Amino acid sequence: MQLVMSPVKQCSDWLLGRHNGTTNHVHMNDSADKSNAPLVLRPKARILRTLGEELISSETVALIELVKNAYDADAENVLILFEGELVEGKGSISVIDDGHGMDMATIHDSWMVIATSSKKSSTTSRSGTRRVLGEKGIGRFATARIARELELFTRTISQKQTESYAIFDWSQFDNDELFLEEIEFLAEEQDAKFVTTYSPIYEYKDESTHARVSGTYLKMNRLKHTWERKDLEQLRRGLSRLISPFHSNSDFNIYVQLPPPHDELATKISPPEIIDYPHYKAAGAIEGDGKFSYQIEVLETQKKAEFEGKFIRALVNDEWVVVAANSERDDQIESESAEDISCGAIQFELRVWDRDDLENVVQKVGGGIRSIRKDLDAIAGINIYRDGFRVLPYGEPDNDWLRLDLRRVQNPTRNLSNNQITGYISISADENPLLHDRSNREGLDNNSAYADLQNMMMQVLSEIENSRFKAKRRDGSTATPHQDEPGMFEMPDFESVVESIKKDESKQTTLELVSKVEADWRSQIKKVQVVLSQYHALATLGGIVDKILHDGRQPLAKIQMEAGLGKETAEQLSGSQKDSKATSSVVKSFKTIVTQSSVLSDVLRRAEPFGGRKRGRQKKYYIEELIKDYFALYERELEKAKIRTDLPSTDTLVTIDQTELSEILTNLITNSIYWLHSVPEDEREIRVHVERQDEGPLELVFSDTGPGVHPEDRDQIFTPYFSKKPDGHGLGLCLVGEIVKDYYGGSAELLDSGKQRGAVFRLTFNRRV
Repeated sequence: MQLVMSPVKQCSDWLLGRHNGTTNHVHMNDSADKSNAPLVLRPKARILRTLGEELISSETVALIELVKNAYDADAENVLILFEGELVEGKGSISVIDDGHGMDMATIHDSWMVIATSSKKSSTTSRSGTRRVLGEKGIGRFATARIARELELFTRTISQKQTESYAIFDWSQFDNDELFLEEIEFLAEEQDAKFVTTYSPIYEYKDESTHARVSGTYLKMNRLKHTWERKDLEQLRRGLSRLISPFHSNSDFNIYVQLPPPHDELATKISPPEIIDYPHYKAAGAIEGDGKFSYQIEVLETQKKAEFEGKFIRALVNDEWVVVAANSERDDQIESESAEDISCGAIQFELRVWDRDDLENVVQKVGGGIRSIRKDLDAIAGINIYRDGFRVLPYGEPDNDWLRLDLRRVQNPTRNLSNNQITGYISISADENPLLHDRSNREGLDNNSAYADLQNMMMQVLSEIENSRFKAKRRDGSTATPHQDEPGMFEMPDFESVVESIKKDESKQTTLELVSKVEADWRSQIKKVQVVLSQYHALATLGGIVDKILHDGRQPLAKIQMEAGLGKETAEQLSGSQKDSKATSSVVKSFKTIVTQSSVLSDVLRRAEPFGGRKRGRQKKYYIEELIKDYFALYERELEKAKIRTDLPSTDTLVTIDQTELSEILTNLITNSIYWLHSVPEDEREIRVHVERQDEGPLELVFSDTGPGVHPEDRDQIFTPYFSKKPDGHGLGLCLVGEIVKDYYGGSAELLDSGKQRGAVFRLTFNRRV
């Protein structure tokens, strides 16, 4: 593939010949002696067509790549000009910029070199003010994706009266007979006709800059794709999010011109006005070592919450997860089960809307609810920007890269969906070297740095959801629900009505009392309905758990028995044979089977409390022994996380439902294990204390040395769907509170831990014990 210098007349004749199929090509002389010639790869011309289609996924992506090239060329303005019929085989699209342009040497040495390293070796633009966006040297494939022919007009400041011109017939690559070296493009330097002050781009330029004429005019003729309205709207949406709408570059403007009937879509690209009126906002930064500082604001009440600490990658249940460590102790976290994140420093801003509560937004922006929701749909999604420019496809309508919609299905009351959020994450090529593009320019490599980025943003989103959850609660009291509110199954109080009738009070007074009782009863029914809907999925899950337990235990018992017998037999053979290497290996394998089946048995025992079977009669137990049994089920996790336990050594005989106690302890233990990963290993401890005076209430105090509960969250932790875990359902502590209150007439309280860090829960059992 080569560039041939030729006058314009020859360019036209050559192009006409190409179209008529009359152009001759020079081939290797068949009679030449090839016996001693070195072997050389001779790619067919069509390879570039194939590469172009793989590397540039769509026409919209192609145009965005060309806009990025204009940015790299220090352009202040770029115009996308649609002309003629926008149907396949007709019309044209031009991308016109006022950047520094190219001379013929640059075209020959850089633009014509596929995968050139010019931008990779020089990471800033010629002015030194911009980080270049293109590094792979494949941008010219974008023009081949859009049209069959390209006319390139370009001019530098040093070209006073002339411009460089080249013509590219991309249809040559459709010829299966041509080799790559046989492809020719013609070029010349001509009198300036396109890159002048009469160029359409100068309609948008400041008149003071007209004396400095330079730039590039890419005119793509004979379109390969019919552009419909939905394609143009998609392009406008993609361009509106190409530059961060939160910190838009004032020195770079994008314009679109369109012919009828689509001329109403012609515009200067800018984000919708609704972006300035979210319900919630979060903004902050995460440093390269994981230290974070961000703020969440509820715009309606102007209430703000500050968050500081350090994200670390911790090994939890054999899986690496990102957790937020306490900011005062993060420097001490050095262990085999924790390590620093690897994605590098980032900045972010997220804006969130309640789509069912947009009346205030309508008043500020105008239009109707439907129009506002359409604007939200257009900007929805969390975008990633590298050095100020968007990385595709993050934030596109069908790209839920944080899997928010799937997560919302699991917990629709609390979790946010993708169409409620818009935002940006700012990265840079220098600060985030591991967050690099895939070869097709469509997304980042799926490596550990990318996983860290996803997990950290889920931590931030979880805190936004908690702030939103608290803001939407109707009752603003700080009382813990399980202490002061009536139980779910308590009957309405008719005592005041009875007394009114006995005293023969007026009919009006009695009716008012009846109405009050009725309202209280309706409220209680509504509470029952909400709880039943919350636990409906859990009931279904309980049936599944029962099925697994029933069908799994019998084969597991068979595996354990046979593996044990096999191990004994292999040990006997090993002892009776001289060469016992093979039998020793068999013994080792049987031991592994026995050990792993024991692990599986523990898993089934843990799942048993969550089955849907009817509870049996209460029996008498020493509660301390039950507590030790439940902790034994988590022995491996506790040892791996180096968590010490301090369990009660008293003997307290109680009558209790073992399954209900199992549900309580399972939730408390798993919560503690999760949060203790965010503190240094030498501080990890769980303590359980049991106390009972004579036949009075039974008290169980469960505490850990984790990060504790933030003061603003103390009144929320027993509320359904409130969770500080990114993937938490918010039902664990709610279940604990419901069981203790509704079945045992007691209370579940979060106590003040004083100077000691961590969470301290006191469970009081008043009856049935």
